[in-house]
Amino acid sequence: MNSFRYQKAGNISEALKWSKESQAYYLAGGTDLLGKIKTERIKPSVLIDLKKIPGLRGISFYDDRAEIGPLTTIREIEISPQVKERLPILSSASGKLGSVQVRNKATIGGNICNAAPSAETVPALLCLDTVAEIVGPTGVRQIPLDYFFIGPGQTILQNGEILRKLIVKVPPTTSRGIYHKLSVRRAMDIAFVGVAVLLEVVAGKIAHARIGLGAVAPVPMRVPQAENLLAGNFLSKELITDAAYITAQSCQPISDIRASADYRRLMVKSLIEKALWQISTTIELPGGEVK
Repeated sequence: MNSFRYQKAGNISEALKWSKESQAYYLAGGTDLLGKIKTERIKPSVLIDLKKIPGLRGISFYDDRAEIGPLTTIREIEISPQVKERLPILSSASGKLGSVQVRNKATIGGNICNAAPSAETVPALLCLDTVAEIVGPTGVRQIPLDYFFIGPGQTILQNGEILRKLIVKVPPTTSRGIYHKLSVRRAMDIAFVGVAVLLEVVAGKIAHARIGLGAVAPVPMRVPQAENLLAGNFLSKELITDAAYITAQSCQPISDIRASADYRRLMVKSLIEKALWQISTTIELPGGEVK
């Protein structure tokens, strides 16, 4: 294994100073990064530990938003009573990442910045109109999570930049959300399809819709065409079928050792239908159930 220096940053300024070195990497939970170092997929010259920097860990709720520090563990998000109550789709998605042992170590920031197309939390965060706040040598900027990913393992983060917080929109209490993960095993395996659906429902009608997908394109993605189809309508069998079809046609899956592209596309359609039917059972519709 490649040798490197280890630096424990006490504040963001120290981290930014050390990040100027060639092949500098930030360390959060380390569940992905340390594996890459051991297999020499990356060869850092310096590893900058962020865990002691104040303000990068924790969950705070405000009237219409939550702010989540990047060093907050996936397990903390999964079991937080406030997250369960106000962001249940994110709690559910967090609970499907790896095993409890992994979730106790892995961080939300690492899950995002690793930029795996299959990242468990990202489809739910996309549905929640999440904004990433980034700090770097040139200052602070905010980027909608929709534009954060540019390719497998690639983000818009520039050299030295740190994800400082996630600003997550808290949906109205009339919203209903579901995350479904398809994998070989319930725990440990990464998703070969991930589907998140969030609907805001007013008087039985869909006022606002979000669909987030993982593991079926080079980057996690939303499906605006299907969202627009759903918005302004009552759920019906035909609408569910059409939205699922559009979503499946919008994704760009690949074939690999886990699943073929055709199978992934078929499962996207199936899981979107399943999620919308499940949501339909939780809302009151004029004339009764979905027909």
